[in-house]
Amino acid sequence: MITRSHFDIELGSLQEKMLEMATCADNMVGLSVEALMTGDLSLVQEVIHTDDSVDQMDLDIEALCLRLIATQQPVARDLRVIGSALKIITDIERIGDYAVDIAKIGRRLVRAHEVYQPLVDLPRLTILSRTMLHDALQSFILHDLDLVDSVIRADDAVDALYHNMRAHLTQSLSEHKPRALLALNTLFAAKYLERISDHVVNIAERVCFIETGDLKRMSTSAAMREDHTV
Repeated sequence: MITRSHFDIELGSLQEKMLEMATCADNMVGLSVEALMTGDLSLVQEVIHTDDSVDQMDLDIEALCLRLIATQQPVARDLRVIGSALKIITDIERIGDYAVDIAKIGRRLVRAHEVYQPLVDLPRLTILSRTMLHDALQSFILHDLDLVDSVIRADDAVDALYHNMRAHLTQSLSEHKPRALLALNTLFAAKYLERISDHVVNIAERVCFIETGDLKRMSTSAAMREDHTV
């Protein structure tokens, strides 16, 4: 059994490792969209390489959480923090995976000799999703439930923008055959960004659980997220 002071240090280390992992995933999202828009294959490789690091962080943090549970037998808020960390890193790992998927779309377009065109405002959707992630992480660091609420509200904006994009790109698929490949792949990228925002909502909900002990779904757009079609 480790001492309380040592346990607090370990919890601080856990938080730092989680933030490092989330920062890597966030950078991957930005680079992946840049790779898609510019066709820069070096960025694709950077995203894929970083994903290996994120996956290793996921394993390391999981091991730390399990060790803390086994050695300290935490209760109350401490247990909520560690249990939520195990959930949060899963969401962060999935965000990294979606970034890889977006980067690979950029590579696919390059190989098809397809030049990216701004059929929809993909950068705006990217900014919204990444801002949500930043706010969710800040809510975790600062124990700020107002930021949790901000994340939940922002998810509605992401969903609305994505559904508008989907309608526009679906129309492009039928009306502009020469741009069909680009429209389809842009649609997939937009969907991945929307999924990223869903994982950020999961993180925000876990922060709420840590602070209140109340585990519940908070998003008002749950019906939209249950739509698994592209």
